[in-house]
Amino acid sequence: MFRPVERTTRWVAVLALAALIGVQSAGAASLPSVTQVLERHVSASGGRAALRRYSSMTVHGRYQEPARTLDVEVISYTKGGRQLQVAMLPQGRSLSGYDGHTAWDLDSHGKVTIHKGDEVRSIARDADMYYHLQVMDYFRSMAVVDVQDFAGRPCYHLRGTNNWGRENEQFYDRETGLLRGYKFNTAWRGGAGDATALFEDYREFGGVLTATRSTTRDGDSVSIFVVTAVTYDDVPDSTFALPDAVRAALVR
Repeated sequence: MFRPVERTTRWVAVLALAALIGVQSAGAASLPSVTQVLERHVSASGGRAALRRYSSMTVHGRYQEPARTLDVEVISYTKGGRQLQVAMLPQGRSLSGYDGHTAWDLDSHGKVTIHKGDEVRSIARDADMYYHLQVMDYFRSMAVVDVQDFAGRPCYHLRGTNNWGRENEQFYDRETGLLRGYKFNTAWRGGAGDATALFEDYREFGGVLTATRSTTRDGDSVSIFVVTAVTYDDVPDSTFALPDAVRAALVR
């Protein structure tokens, strides 16, 4: 038996669904591509030529943990995919380095830690001063999924899986194009789990915009890194030579 009311209701539902799909498709189509978002950040930071102009970088700053009233001077040296970080603790210097092969820590008491596996891959990525020019070299996949608020700013939300199988979310300010933050999980390397990194207060050093305040939240732990100065092309290769204690640990 023909039921006109039911038939009308069915067609209303079908048309409503079609309209909803159309809206969703239009919304998806309005999002930029991953390449467009990443390239916009490069342009906003100063452009490819500016970022490629230098072969090494020295960053001076302060590392802070408010809960521990910790505030120490830190210097970071980066060149050719290698990095050395020096923290001036009250009890002495604490070092972390990567020479292109070995990722290591040497604390102020002389204890050596040699990193393994995916931790080395993560440290090597962080030692790439051209990372923002080649983000996709580190990812198996990446997509722009929506526009989402991140720390009070509307951002293009990118979700990706890196080459060692870890999910990473990136947020780029919709207005400025600059990187606003990351979401990631630290449990695999002994962290608390879900974590965020917020990048703020961009300033120009040598024609390149750099976030001068980075706030990382890992569970209940909050740490802040404040950049005070950035200089370029002033790092000798000898900076990345392995300390004797690290060499000794490698042959044990």
